[in-house]
Amino acid sequence: MPLIKCPECEHEILSRIGTICPKCGHMVGYFEGDKSRKKYGKFFAISLIIPFFSFILILLASATKTLLISATIIYVILAFISSPIRYKDVFFTKFEKIFFWGIWIGANALLVTMIYNLMTNYVK
Repeated sequence: MPLIKCPECEHEILSRIGTICPKCGHMVGYFEGDKSRKKYGKFFAISLIIPFFSFILILLASATKTLLISATIIYVILAFISSPIRYKDVFFTKFEKIFFWGIWIGANALLVTMIYNLMTNYVK
């Protein structure tokens, strides 16, 4: 197990989550030590927040067709940002990969269906 320096007293401790420094009592948290944990936490937050934000954006922009088109463009950009293919080095197991791809595909399928239904209402 790799060692890190305690951020409070500079004593070397294990980078494992929950390790307590024997000198000062500092406990290693989730985002300390490993850079991949920070990237994983960022991806997890993005994969939860962006679909919700896109849903609210499309819902509020459905008043007029021009607003809906601009919201759709913003949605496509946000869907690309939250794509699991951009974070493929973060996944540790095959289950995580399948899980996040499933969430991303499911959320975007629902949003595309909503956009399609809203666009067809403006054609009539």
